Amino acid sequence: MDTRNSDTAFASVAELAPRISSGDLSPVDLVQSSLDRISQLNPKLNAFLKVWSDSALDDARKAEQTIAAGGYLGPLHGIPVGLKDLIDVAGEETTGASAVLAGSIAESDATVVTKLKAAGAILIGKLNLHEFAFGLTGINSHTGDVKNPWDTARITGGSSSGSAAAVASGMVPLALGTDTGGSVRLPASLCGIAGLKPTYGRVSRAGILDLSWSMDHVGPMTRSTEDCALLLNTLAGHDPRDPASSEKTVSDFTSNLNAGLNGLKIGVPSDYFFDESVDSEFVASVRAAIELMAQNGAKIVEIPMPWVGLGRIINLGVIKPEAVSVHEHMLADRADLYTPATLSRIQSGYNVSAIDYVRAQRARQWFSHQMAESMKQVDVLITPSSPIQTPTIADCMPTPGKQIAGGELAMFTGVFDTTGQPSHSIPCGFTENGMPIGMMISGHPFDESTVLRVGNAYEKLTSWHQRSPADIPATN
Repeated sequence: MDTRNSDTAFASVAELAPRISSGDLSPVDLVQSSLDRISQLNPKLNAFLKVWSDSALDDARKAEQTIAAGGYLGPLHGIPVGLKDLIDVAGEETTGASAVLAGSIAESDATVVTKLKAAGAILIGKLNLHEFAFGLTGINSHTGDVKNPWDTARITGGSSSGSAAAVASGMVPLALGTDTGGSVRLPASLCGIAGLKPTYGRVSRAGILDLSWSMDHVGPMTRSTEDCALLLNTLAGHDPRDPASSEKTVSDFTSNLNAGLNGLKIGVPSDYFFDESVDSEFVASVRAAIELMAQNGAKIVEIPMPWVGLGRIINLGVIKPEAVSVHEHMLADRADLYTPATLSRIQSGYNVSAIDYVRAQRARQWFSHQMAESMKQVDVLITPSSPIQTPTIADCMPTPGKQIAGGELAMFTGVFDTTGQPSHSIPCGFTENGMPIGMMISGHPFDESTVLRVGNAYEKLTSWHQRSPADIPATN
């Protein structure tokens, strides 16, 4: 591997941007390094479905010329970014990692793509995912399974599987994912990176394939909390193309990053998230993180939440009927092109009656009120991101007489899709077998700044987020 690649492979945008701005680092060299690393690692990890080498290098040359002429646009200028293959780029396929949409060419850019281009980011390719974003593992019999860079026998988590693997392995510093039941935060947790689900409506979904329109979120997946803030600065804001887009004022999400923990009240649920059924290594790591934050100025508040386990149930009660509604016409015409697992999952929505869907939405309103009332006394909640250790790909495959692993993965993340509040996963340790452990920081609606402040403060106290897979073994 050349020094250019090793010098930048695991650098954050916060580290790369000043070098690009000053002329010390060429966007062309940075993009070429990403392309070299994709060429080296993608055959092992299967993170990218399509790589736009020529256009990415052309855009990098233009960025280099613009920056040299004094036209630097900001911290994303010249930075390569990967896009989950739900996101439209004009003239390119958007397939949702499914044969159903093979050859489906986008006529226009998604709003987030328009914003990335305006910020000078370099679009480098489309990333693999759990088919149509409806799954937790990243296993996809059509496009192939995405492998976890820390152990290629294990899943990445889903559905933004390729996005997590690409960032964690150093292929790109930035990627976009989507989150409906945990699909940004789960793969971020399992792959040892930062992943932010912003408040519902904070980032436009226009030009992005729906799964569940009332719960879909778009979010950044990056090396650090600071990078999430930098990317959110570009992505956030009202969009008339998205009926759910919020008109709330967007501030600079980096302005409060370094305010530390003093004076903050951190809520720790006394129910569900730390129960005996939760993996003991995860509980110990998150408890240790909470204690460290207490030692550095945060006040810890235990909060009873006996109702909180209903969150994931409500989450699924909304997702299933909305998903089958989204796919209704494609199911009528092309049901045979879905993978069997995804087809079965989507068609299960037909079994949800209209009254059950209404009940789920009413329960969601009640649940969100309960959450808001419980959080009045705190600034954020801290919980594990996942209740179980990272399963192997083999354990997640259907096997006669054996229960498929991974069904519990979204028990915690789905809670905060139900409420729509911001929720952020960052690394807080590693298991005995060397796999990352994620901690989730969830805040009040439209208060991403405090969530990011807590994440950044914790990262300054630790080095978990700076670790990277030292060696990615070849696949068999």
